[in-house]
Amino acid sequence: MRPSKLATFLIALMILARVSVAEEPVGNPDFEAGVAAFGAGELTVARTHFEKARADGLNTPSLLYNLGVVYFRLGQQGSAEAVFLELLDTPHAPLARYNLGLVKQEMGQDEAAREWFERAAGPDSPEKVRVLALRQLDENKSDRFDHISGSGYLLAAGGYDDNIAGTPDDASSNQSGGFADLLAVGSARLGNEGFGLHGVAYTRQYPDHSEFDNSYLSTGASWLTGVGAGELTSTLSLAGSWFGGDVLEREVRLEAVYRPDQCLFASLIRGIDCSADGSISTIRGGSDFSAYDGEMVRLGASTSKSSGNWLFRGRYQLEVNDRKDLTTQQEFFSVSPLRNLVSAEARYYVSGRLSVGARGDIRHSRYQDDYRLVSDGDVVSERRTDNRFRGMLLAEYRLAGPWLMLAEWSMLNNHSTLERYDYSRREVMVGVEMGF
Repeated sequence: MRPSKLATFLIALMILARVSVAEEPVGNPDFEAGVAAFGAGELTVARTHFEKARADGLNTPSLLYNLGVVYFRLGQQGSAEAVFLELLDTPHAPLARYNLGLVKQEMGQDEAAREWFERAAGPDSPEKVRVLALRQLDENKSDRFDHISGSGYLLAAGGYDDNIAGTPDDASSNQSGGFADLLAVGSARLGNEGFGLHGVAYTRQYPDHSEFDNSYLSTGASWLTGVGAGELTSTLSLAGSWFGGDVLEREVRLEAVYRPDQCLFASLIRGIDCSADGSISTIRGGSDFSAYDGEMVRLGASTSKSSGNWLFRGRYQLEVNDRKDLTTQQEFFSVSPLRNLVSAEARYYVSGRLSVGARGDIRHSRYQDDYRLVSDGDVVSERRTDNRFRGMLLAEYRLAGPWLMLAEWSMLNNHSTLERYDYSRREVMVGVEMGF
């Protein structure tokens, strides 16, 4: 969000405070603790106190607005919207309409934002609210095409891998060594028309085992639009990956992600966010990896829920591959798996600087055709089925400004019907990251 928009958002909240503070019961401990935590920048702690105050029966406009602001600042726009909608039947409806415009604007739903600002600028609104709403309408009109906003993420890390695995089939090497990771992610939004550009660059280098070095580069364009009661992001990407210095794959991917304003289970679980996604890719392998030529389809669903100082995430993904596969005079290797992946993460915010968490996933892979392998002079035919279990412990500590320090420890066990793909792996990593 631009500084001017954040400033007007806070101004709007100060307007409300002057007219509704008298409605708060004197000495409500959770409300007062929430206000103090918000002033100290402890947004997650503030949310916990405000939610507890509401659960205990406090439901005044002042509490609702404070809770809505915290949701907004934490990026939980669906929850912020739900809270501000509750105020439309109160005398503070004009300011609620204005804040709903800001929420929709942050969600990228510019047409819906404009409608809320127009309603907030109506004759029944107080003069100060009308001025703020008209200013937003003027700003949106003036930089509809020439405003560029963006965000990015940088990571530099190093670690140790006790069983370096090849890509993309995770065949173990029984070799260990240190590694260095570099990751850069950036996105830019052009104007307020929903069009954006993005890019991802990643590399992992093994100083003592360069034959396992791998890199990935992706760039693409996306379009965000409102669809029904939610938003749809469509993305066209071009990507390339390298393994051991050679081209591994080149990919053209079309992807769509839908984020509803309200999840299916929102009436049962307050504050839950969710999304559904799907993609189709055409892939061409490098000169030494032509077996990977083919198509890949992915379908998935994700959800997240915050509760107090906790944040929970979950995801399911189905992946279908139809590749060329590898055939030699006597052997056949399938690289066309059908995969089901279930992952979950729990993170606890100890303070505004420190968070700890755990992440895990289970991936089941079944390859379409039987492998033919030469064993002791005989050709053996067997279907490959893998069950991969992965767990991770992680911690992040905020340094100065946008910089964070991270530490991760992970373990992976792959159980396969083919012995050569049956292995375990341990990895530890520390690094610094920055978001902007």
